[in-house]
Amino acid sequence: MSDGFGKRFVVVTAEVEAVLNRLKGETESPRQDFVELAKALDAQLLSFSDVPRGSAFTRLLAKGAGKAVALAWLAFWKGGNFYFVTAENTAIPLAFLLKFRRGVTLALIGHRITTPQKSRLLRLLRSFNQIGAMLCYSRQQERFAQEQLGVPPEKVRRIAFQVDEKFFTPAAQPGPGRGVVAVGRELRDYPTLFQALADTDVPVSVVASSPWSKRSDQTSDRQIPANVTLRKGLSSVELRELYRNAAVVVVPLMNVDWPAGVTSLFEAQACGRPVVISASAGILDSLDEGAAVIVPCGDAPALRAAVLRLIANPAEAAAIAAKGRASALQERTLDQFVARITETCRAAEARSRT
Repeated sequence: MSDGFGKRFVVVTAEVEAVLNRLKGETESPRQDFVELAKALDAQLLSFSDVPRGSAFTRLLAKGAGKAVALAWLAFWKGGNFYFVTAENTAIPLAFLLKFRRGVTLALIGHRITTPQKSRLLRLLRSFNQIGAMLCYSRQQERFAQEQLGVPPEKVRRIAFQVDEKFFTPAAQPGPGRGVVAVGRELRDYPTLFQALADTDVPVSVVASSPWSKRSDQTSDRQIPANVTLRKGLSSVELRELYRNAAVVVVPLMNVDWPAGVTSLFEAQACGRPVVISASAGILDSLDEGAAVIVPCGDAPALRAAVLRLIANPAEAAAIAAKGRASALQERTLDQFVARITETCRAAEARSRT
């Protein structure tokens, strides 16, 4: 196609321009996984940012069927020999469209394919016939793909999520820190956090924001305890300093089958801070033994006890923080993440030729 990418590989992701524009004015910021993937694969990037610049039909499709479907159509129309898609809401319609084109391979990250709508679409459209590889962040998603959707084992691989360990680093002179920090919006259980610490003198800073999550803010329209400060609009450096200065980072989660909360978990661990986290089924695969204190979901007394114990015992907190930092460096760096995806894509491409 004359207006195609001219690249063998295409990385299709949720957003590019808005994220990069937000980071452009910052003095220092973490590397972005989609940028590093595009470099490693020598790939063209395509995202929601490109939809408004598409054809009239693409823009109409975005209004009628949603941006994910419009992005899938745009990727199909532009052309490419291998697509890596970072979310299944775009990968599923793109896989269907690729039934009408030969010699093309698609790989994707399956964040949460267990939802009824997604699993029905995958079965109905028989999308896995077009998928060369699927990467999952949790064993539950991996098992569902194999056992419920019948995806061949060689097409499914579980990998760890990532953190830019070159940006998220401990303070030059780490200390016990002060107070509690909680970051993120996706399926956070902030009401339980508030209940756990409301009548203590522990200062709590909450950053209930996310560039990706569409979930409602669990801190809005409710009474905020006097010891809780809501933060927003932080730069990357300010966020890192918030982690570094915390006595404890809490990741309070609802119980779901995918790893909501994994970004803030790994960022806090990479910054060398002790973490208390809810035992959501989807996050357990991301936790190494001794690298965090795990409490039951929705259990305010258990959360309170864990936080106060770590604050009162700096040596225990430091040991957990050290194990968390080592865990992040050993298995979950951005470079490792990019290398695993690149390896998976190359292998899927090679299988498609046989």
